Amino acid sequence: MAVQGQLSAFADKVVDEDSGPKVSEAALRVAVSEKLGPSRYGLWFGEGTRFGVDGDALEVSVPNPFFREWIQGHFAASLVEAAEALVGRPLRLAIRVDNEAEPQVGHVIEPTAPNEFRGPKIKIPLAPAPGQTPKAPVSPPQQPPLDRPRMDAEPKNANANANATRLGRRLDDFVTGPCNRLAHAAAQEMVGTLGASFNPLLIHGAVGMGKTHLLEGVSHALRLQRPGLKLIHVTAESFTNGFLDALRSSSLPGFRSKYRRSEALVVDDVHFLAAKRSTQDEFLHTFNALIAEGLPIILTADQHPRMISRLTDELATRFLGGMVVKIDAPDPSTRKAILKTKALARGVDVPDVVLAYIADHLRASVRELEGALHSLIAHAVLTGKRIDLNLAKSALRDTIRHTAQAVALRDVERAICQLFQVDAEALKSQGRARVLAFPRMLGMFLARKHTGCAYSEIGRFFGGRNHSTVISAEKKVMAWIKDEKQRPPLAGFETISDVLASLEQALGT
Repeated sequence: MAVQGQLSAFADKVVDEDSGPKVSEAALRVAVSEKLGPSRYGLWFGEGTRFGVDGDALEVSVPNPFFREWIQGHFAASLVEAAEALVGRPLRLAIRVDNEAEPQVGHVIEPTAPNEFRGPKIKIPLAPAPGQTPKAPVSPPQQPPLDRPRMDAEPKNANANANATRLGRRLDDFVTGPCNRLAHAAAQEMVGTLGASFNPLLIHGAVGMGKTHLLEGVSHALRLQRPGLKLIHVTAESFTNGFLDALRSSSLPGFRSKYRRSEALVVDDVHFLAAKRSTQDEFLHTFNALIAEGLPIILTADQHPRMISRLTDELATRFLGGMVVKIDAPDPSTRKAILKTKALARGVDVPDVVLAYIADHLRASVRELEGALHSLIAHAVLTGKRIDLNLAKSALRDTIRHTAQAVALRDVERAICQLFQVDAEALKSQGRARVLAFPRMLGMFLARKHTGCAYSEIGRFFGGRNHSTVISAEKKVMAWIKDEKQRPPLAGFETISDVLASLEQALGT
């Protein structure tokens, strides 16, 4: 079969003396299919995609942003390798969405103009000139409550738009970067197709990464796009409490009718259902009823479904039947873009040097960045000082000291043991079984990367090993990272890089 494909691809080549070998789309499709396998090729490169080679670029046209993000993240290297084998020269990959102009993949989407942002404007007073009396501080505006609004009741047609505006966070306010772009694209795809491309959508990640923002953005967009849609937006805790109340009050039929007659279900923090068997069973029946009708379900969790302790296999496998996507901690460029967006939304022009200072020192979560920015603005308002680097260092001194702690070897050990469910004694033992050797090597790699300890010190900590063992572990892990085909022996992760990202997230780096 492979030989026939090669012959077909060869026959489709046309040699042009001026521009070199040209390859037909049919030849490219054969090469890509052989490279990826028929199942993955059929799922992602069907009639909605087109291939072509133009100069030094392999051009792939896809039907929507979700396809672009997924192909870029999972098949980029394979596509380029397949095409290069045909044309015999290096190529770059260019993926574009049909009839759409968007920023290039890999670039952070910068915030739009200040007048496009909603929210209160704040006047930050300038520092008074010498000899002048400082102006009275300006009272800070009232901020919306931290507890996000919930929409447990089904909206009436006349109130659909009003209900939509109750959710303050929107998809177009979400600042994207490499850490979250796929999740954002998946959320947009869910809004556009109501689950036709995949169902359910489950977004997972640590606290404060923007999961709830995306969830509320999806609800907002669905209500505006489809007035009168019977959408239910709840937390898993609210679902649980409602179920228990229905049991106590003998009103289960009404509870079930409310959820199973909905046309879209949005549930935050679905991991809350873990260890609650009867509630999980009830949610499973609701889930199955909606999926059977082709109705969209959007969920968030704090980790991959396979990593949620005491979640039933029935629920976990159904969650995995749709699209599961992770949000990672934001990279420096995304952190700075988020800060700038939030500042402009409040009508404050924060100098770039201040944004960079905050982004460099606070790395764990989006929520942490927002808190630091709000604290800085409050200091400026209450003291009458202008926002500059000196004020930022003074106002955020304690915040940075308590959140940007140095990583210790014990921290690495704790993160490794927690993720791989091994005890510290076994991790440091002389055992060479893969279930111990693999996490041990990752621990050595992370210790070298984040603690600043010498090879010899790391080796002693991990069971009295010598420095050459640590160097060897570091080299192996780096090779694994580069090898996309290397799969970790841990459920819920596709690549070694995913495992390392989860560990670094636990370390707060």
